[in-house]
Amino acid sequence: MNNINIAVVDDHRLFRSGMIQLVKSLNSSFNVMLEAENGKDFLEKLESSSPPDIVLLDISMPIMNGFQTAEALQKLHPDLKVLIISMNEDEDSLIKMLKFGVKGFVGKDIEPDELKMAISKILHDGFYYSDKITEHLINTLQPTEQKNIIETLTEREIEFLILACSERTYKDIADDMILSPKTVEGYRDSVYAKLMIKSRVGLVMFAIKSKLVEL
Repeated sequence: MNNINIAVVDDHRLFRSGMIQLVKSLNSSFNVMLEAENGKDFLEKLESSSPPDIVLLDISMPIMNGFQTAEALQKLHPDLKVLIISMNEDEDSLIKMLKFGVKGFVGKDIEPDELKMAISKILHDGFYYSDKITEHLINTLQPTEQKNIIETLTEREIEFLILACSERTYKDIADDMILSPKTVEGYRDSVYAKLMIKSRVGLVMFAIKSKLVEL
């Protein structure tokens, strides 16, 4: 198995050191290639280093916090996957991170097995949010005229939306819909635009709130 390059960004040296050792112990392919004490430190190190496959990022940091770092990464390194590991699990933090394209969000009290699963899920499925975090996000979403928005979707777009709520890849969804992957990408982009959503997690939460799917 090829090495999975990981970065750890947290201002607490003891926690960061412990996290690095934990990550290394989870899977022999997990390689912690970079560590930083805040977002500014991380971005500066990226200037002279290849970007990792995934970064484990704290929110509360001096100089440049997790929000600012995630926003910068979205612009400078849009393909870099971000997993937030933080005690800040309030609704505002969760929604803000979604807007910045964060692929996953877990608490610092996470069990090692769930951390391993979160990293693997983000790399293979594109996103990971714990049940607790997902519940927070769903409860936070403001009521909208869901019915009117759904009525703008075609039958095939609704079919795609429902399939997107599963763990199936976009290629699998294309097979299910008997379409080419490129056509399915077109449906995805169209649904994103109509719902004003930028991530698959956002699609899932919209579908749940609209009662198109159930948890």
